[in-house]
Amino acid sequence: MADNVLSFEMKKEDVGAQQKVENFILRNRKPLLYILAILIVAVIAVSVVFCVLDAGRKSGLDAIDAIENVYTKNNESLSDAELYSRQDTALDALSPYLGKKNIVGIRASMLAAEIYFERKDFSASLAQWLNAASYNEKSYTAPICYYNAAACSDEIGNAEDATSFYAMAAEKKDFYLASHALFNLGRIKESSGDYAGAVEAYQKAVDSYSGDDYAKLSQSRIIVLKADGKAD
Repeated sequence: MADNVLSFEMKKEDVGAQQKVENFILRNRKPLLYILAILIVAVIAVSVVFCVLDAGRKSGLDAIDAIENVYTKNNESLSDAELYSRQDTALDALSPYLGKKNIVGIRASMLAAEIYFERKDFSASLAQWLNAASYNEKSYTAPICYYNAAACSDEIGNAEDATSFYAMAAEKKDFYLASHALFNLGRIKESSGDYAGAVEAYQKAVDSYSGDDYAKLSQSRIIVLKADGKAD
């Protein structure tokens, strides 16, 4: 009997609790509906923002592709003055996209860097390569940018920065020029008299990319350095 009473009392409590919830919903149905409506609007707004961003990125990339196509079309037949003028036009067209910290900004900076490199303005090219790399360090484009930043630093005569950037490019083992980056790292260290550092870079190329052309060149440099008594 006591169990039946307890069970009945519990059922009464459950029914009472359920009734309270229903009464709360009924009393506050308008505010709750407003909240639900706000949440739905928020979800729609976020979706619209992402759609707009995607559309903006596509539009930006399409614009950069168009700039590149106009810039490169038959430019080998241009005189130096005509080529310089076309480069100016391309750089002006790229300016609204430079500084955007997304794929659009990366592509714009990389194209600007290429144009500056062709002009032999290695300092300006270096700045754009580093901008492009900084916008997304994890992107597949980052080692490409560091490799080219190293090439610019090498052209300028800044061996310290060149070795640093080549090392950063080589860190990505899936980077298709990683062995070349290691060889260049060794080459610069060798030129500066850091033979131990050169052998270390060369050996890393040999160990990581056996059979690769630059690994073979690296092995040949190790042999030469050892034969000359410059390395153990």
